[in-house]
Amino acid sequence: ILWLCDLLPDTLPNARVLTYGYDACTRGVNRSNQALYDLSIDFIAKLSSFRVYTNTDARPLIFIAHSFGGIMLKKALIHANATHIKHLPAHKAVEVSTYGIIYLGTPHQGIDLPDWTRSLLRSFSITSQVDGPIMKHLGLHSETLQQLMAEYTAISGRFQTVFCYETYDTLGPGATGHVPVISAVVQGSVNTEVIAIHKDHLGLAHFSSVFDNEYSILTQHLLLMARQAPAVILKHWEIHSLTLCKGYQWSNNPGMMIYISASMMN
Repeated sequence: ILWLCDLLPDTLPNARVLTYGYDACTRGVNRSNQALYDLSIDFIAKLSSFRVYTNTDARPLIFIAHSFGGIMLKKALIHANATHIKHLPAHKAVEVSTYGIIYLGTPHQGIDLPDWTRSLLRSFSITSQVDGPIMKHLGLHSETLQQLMAEYTAISGRFQTVFCYETYDTLGPGATGHVPVISAVVQGSVNTEVIAIHKDHLGLAHFSSVFDNEYSILTQHLLLMARQAPAVILKHWEIHSLTLCKGYQWSNNPGMMIYISASMMN
């Protein structure tokens, strides 16, 4: 069961739910050579193009990012913040429209478990080569992640954020581990909540039914975000003194919810 398609539309019937998968390391016999910057720019370019094409570029956004997808999302939002309405306006619109983010086991501070990390990624891949460019960013307190954290902290207070961390180890081929809470939760962040999800790293992104207690906890936060997002995002656009969209009629709609994960994790 894919909860994003089979469960979430009934829970939030007025939201448009989108999924985005990226090739973090390997797929088939071809290894991805995309670095973090490339992945994030590719993501925001595709998202902004879709929103322009569907005339929804002012619609509120709520992101759900699993694992390394959260790292890519932060980089994408940093890029969007750096753009101007006269330069890449559709990219800027993503940042202005973003209301909330739910991070599912994202290793913000990296992971000091190289064997487990490679084992975990290998379990999702057809090949066993998992030393692509993305792996260089995942070490505990890596320079890349520290710089990303500093840049993202400057804008993170604008978003309502929920950090979710796993409480069970993930059993990978040849290794066992988890993303520690100290890495999955950014201490001292404003406008944030922290919740424990009683699943392993993979289970964070999988729910079997609406009766799953962890699903209920997660969707309670989504429902609250969806209820509050329209009024807040409308004010964001008013502050920027921008025309909302060509022909777009504003409404009290919970907006788009976008789930981000490595394509091999879906």
